Amino acid sequence: MSRRFCYAPRNRGKGRDMAKDVTFSAIDVGTTKVLTLIGRHDGMGGAEILGAGLAPSSGLRKGIIVDAGEAQESISASLNDARQAAGVAPASAFVTVSGVHVESYPCAGTLHSTRQNVPVSQAELDRALAEAHPMDLPPRKTVLHKLPRTYSIDGLNSVRNPIGMHALRIDVEAVCMAGDASAVSAVVNAVESARVRVEGVVAAPLAVAEAVLTEDEMERGVVVMDIGGGVTTLAMYRQGALWSAGVLPLGGSQFTSDLSVALNISYEGALELKERHGVAALDVMGDDEAVAIEDPAEGRFLRVERRTIARYLHERAGELFKLAALKLRGYNHANLPPGGLVLTGGGSSIRGIERVARQVLGSPVRFALPDNPALPYDLRDPAFSAGIGAFYWAARRPHSMESMRGDERRHSVNASHAQATASRLGWLKGRMSKVAS
Repeated sequence: MSRRFCYAPRNRGKGRDMAKDVTFSAIDVGTTKVLTLIGRHDGMGGAEILGAGLAPSSGLRKGIIVDAGEAQESISASLNDARQAAGVAPASAFVTVSGVHVESYPCAGTLHSTRQNVPVSQAELDRALAEAHPMDLPPRKTVLHKLPRTYSIDGLNSVRNPIGMHALRIDVEAVCMAGDASAVSAVVNAVESARVRVEGVVAAPLAVAEAVLTEDEMERGVVVMDIGGGVTTLAMYRQGALWSAGVLPLGGSQFTSDLSVALNISYEGALELKERHGVAALDVMGDDEAVAIEDPAEGRFLRVERRTIARYLHERAGELFKLAALKLRGYNHANLPPGGLVLTGGGSSIRGIERVARQVLGSPVRFALPDNPALPYDLRDPAFSAGIGAFYWAARRPHSMESMRGDERRHSVNASHAQATASRLGWLKGRMSKVAS
C-alpha cells in the first residue's frame, strides 16, 4: 500500500462541541496498513464514526513489530489523519494484536459459595472466570482475553446463562486468548509513543469475527478466516461462543512474493499483476491469453500467460487452506462445523480463491466483508474487517478496561459477540484508495 487517506462527515457535529463528547477509538496495526477509527456514542445505543485515517505500515513482519521507530511513524501518520478528519483527539484507544504468537488455550475455573439462597449474579460469574487459568500456558505468554463457553451449576452441565439460578458451586469452561508478552508490549509502546493511551487490546481473530459473523453463524458453528497482508487469522465459533483461535504465518504478501520471484519482476509489478489479472481457481480463469503489464520498478513491459499467473496463486492458496485444516486439527477439530468457512481479509479478494477453499476443506464457503449499512461505503472492504471489528469492540467497552502498561498489567474481557450498531453516515469525503494486500 502506498497511499494514505482520511475522511470526515460533511455535517460533523451539527454545531455540537465534539471535544465535550465522549469519544473512543480503535487502531488496527497490521503488517501492510494501520487503520485508525475515531467514534462516539450516538445516544441511541449505537455509535458513529467521526473520522478515519489509513497509512502504509512499516516496521512489522507477519504482524510483529521488528522496527519500533518505523512502526511508530506509521501509527502516528494514521492517528494524525484520523484526528484531523474527526476534529477531535481521543485520549485512549483499543488496539488489535496479531502475529503467530496469538493462540487460544482451553481453561476452567470454579467458584464455591456458601449462600445458596442468593441467586447467581454477573459478579460471581466474573469471579469464576477470573479463577480460570490454562494449565499449559508458556511463561512468556500474557493473557489477552478469557471468554466463557459454558457453565456447570452444582453439577448441572451446559448452562449458557446461569444468572438468577441458585448454586453452591459454579464451574466455568472457557477459552483463553494469549500472546507473547514482548510482542504485545511492543504494540502498546508504539501506540503510546504517539501520545494515545492503550485502554485495551483485541486479539485480531476476535476483532474479525465482530465485523463479519452473524449471531446465527456463531450459534450454528463456523470458522472465520481473515487473509491479511502478512498473516492469516482463524477463529472457530460453536454454540454462540469462541471455541479456538490462532494465526497462520502466511498472508496476501506471500501470493505477491511468489509471482515476483517466479516471474523475476519487482514486488510492485507482481502486486499489480495479482490485482488486475490474478485468479486462484484454475477452472474459472477463462481464456489462456497472455497479458501485458508494465513493471513500474524495472521500467519494462512484461507478457505473461494467465494460466501461469493462476498456477502460482492456486498453489499458494491450496497451501494456505491446507495449513488452516492442520491448525484446526491441532485444536481437535477434524472437520469444519456446519456453518463452514467465512472468508475475509484483503488477501481474500483474489478471484476464485473461495473455490480453492471449498476443494481443500470440503465445506461451504462464504465471502464476507464489513457490511453494516451504517458504515461508509469505502470501509465496506474485506481488508478492513479487523479494524471495523476493533471499532465495534471499543464501542461496547469504552470504559470497561483500565490502561495497560507494558508487561505489568493485562486484562480479560468477558463479553458476548453481538455486533455494535453504528448510526447512519450519509456522507463521505471523496473516494478512498483501496489497500493493497
